[in-house]
Amino acid sequence: MYRRNFYQSIIGVFLFCSLFSSQAQAQANIYKLHSLFLYNFTKHIQWQEVGNEFTIGVFGNDIALKEVKSNFDGKKFSGKDIKVINIAGVGDANSSQLVYFPKSNKGKILDLFESADKSNTLFVSEDDFIVNGMPIIFTVKADKLGFRVSKSNLDASGLKISSSLLSLAEVVD
Repeated sequence: MYRRNFYQSIIGVFLFCSLFSSQAQAQANIYKLHSLFLYNFTKHIQWQEVGNEFTIGVFGNDIALKEVKSNFDGKKFSGKDIKVINIAGVGDANSSQLVYFPKSNKGKILDLFESADKSNTLFVSEDDFIVNGMPIIFTVKADKLGFRVSKSNLDASGLKISSSLLSLAEVVD
């Protein structure tokens, strides 16, 4: 009896771990795709001014941070090094040219976004914050990843988007 319970417990732990592992891997794959989109955004959006390096901030998600760092490792933006940082607060967001908000606590995202200086910074989110001023959000329709652009929110930040990137987006205004 003891042995049977022991084996059932081991099997239960194994199933739990494999379920958690597959969910974590699926989430990592989504963040990998998002990071590829982010890279293309850097190639098709014009910033007014960039310092010595181009900084990308990722808010509140270690898995997303790891995937974005991995994708941007060794890449350049207009000949400048790209640095990927974890965003802990408004100061980090204000020193970034691109800020990515993976799915997490909506309240914290809105607080940080509303407090941040939006000029010359591209904000991208998984959550639908277009009405709150977010320039770009990721969308999933019929199992296809896409993105929605608010042209007015993008213009308000002083950024210019290429017509080729805009043609791939769902434009909301």
